[in-house]
Amino acid sequence: MRFDHATLRRPAYWLALLITLVALPVLAACGSDAQLEPSTPNATAGAQVAPAPTSASESASAAAPTNERLINLDIANRETTTTREDLRVTQGETVRLTFTADEPGEVHLHGYDLTAEVSPDHPGELVFEATTAGAFGINFHVLGADAMHSDTATVVSETPVSVSITAEPDAHGGVDVRIATEGFQFAPDSVDQAHTPGAGHAHIYVDGVKLGRVFEPDYRIDPLPPGQHEIRVSLNTNDHSGLVYDGAKVESTVTVTVPDVGQGTGHGESHGAGDGHSHGGHDRGEKAIVAEVHLGNLEVYP
Repeated sequence: MRFDHATLRRPAYWLALLITLVALPVLAACGSDAQLEPSTPNATAGAQVAPAPTSASESASAAAPTNERLINLDIANRETTTTREDLRVTQGETVRLTFTADEPGEVHLHGYDLTAEVSPDHPGELVFEATTAGAFGINFHVLGADAMHSDTATVVSETPVSVSITAEPDAHGGVDVRIATEGFQFAPDSVDQAHTPGAGHAHIYVDGVKLGRVFEPDYRIDPLPPGQHEIRVSLNTNDHSGLVYDGAKVESTVTVTVPDVGQGTGHGESHGAGDGHSHGGHDRGEKAIVAEVHLGNLEVYP
C-alpha cells in the first residue's frame, strides 16, 4: 500500500487506524477463548452423553441373583467373626454358605442336615434353599490330619459283595436308615488302616451331600425339610476307597418323602457346643473327629 503526505493529513485515515488498533485485542482474546474452551455437545442435534462408569462392586451386585444370599464363614483358631446379623436370612432365599478353615474339618448345618468338608487348601461351600423357618445350628467338626480322604479311589472286590437300604421317616421329620450287607462286615476298629477284604464301613449321602461315615447297620438322619429326598449308601474299605464288584460301585439308593411336621422351629437352640448332641449318628464311631465347635445359628425368618 502506498502512503503520501496528503493521505496522512486526512482525518478519516486516522479515525480508521484508531478503530483498528482498539479492535485487535478484542479479536485476539476471542480467538484464544475459542481454542481453550472444549466443545459442548449439541443436545438438539441428538448427541449422547456417556454414562458415568460404575465400580466393580456395583457391577457385581447388579449381576448377582436377587434371591441369593451369600454368607462367608471364615474359621480360624476354631472360631469365627461372623455375627448373628450375618446369619439372618429370609425363608425362600437361596443361601450360598462359603467357608474357609485353618485346619481340616467338616461344617455341618443341622436341621437341613447338610455337611461339606473344608481344609486350609480347599474352601467349602453349601448351597441350598431356605425352605424351613427356624434357627439351625452350624457346627465345625475338627478332623485329624489323616481324615481328609477322596471318594474317588476304588478297590475291586474279588468275592461277591452287596448292600441294600431301607429308609423310613419318623414323626419328627427325621429318617431312620437300615443297612443290610452281604459278603461285608462293619469294622469300626480298623478304620484308617489297610484294606481288608470283606470289611470296612459305609458312607451315607442325602441329595448328593455326604453326611459322614457309618459303622453299624442303623443310622438316624436329623430332621430334613419336607418333601422328597434321595438317600444313598456306599460300601468303603478301611482306607476309605469305594468298593467295586462286577464292574459297579457297591451302593444302594432309595427315595423317601418327609412329611411337614414343623421341622426347624427352635431346632438350633439345643445344638450349642458341648451339649452332647449325637448329630443323628453323623459322627457315630467317627474316631477321626477330635473336636467340635459351635459357630452360631442360621436364623431363617418367614
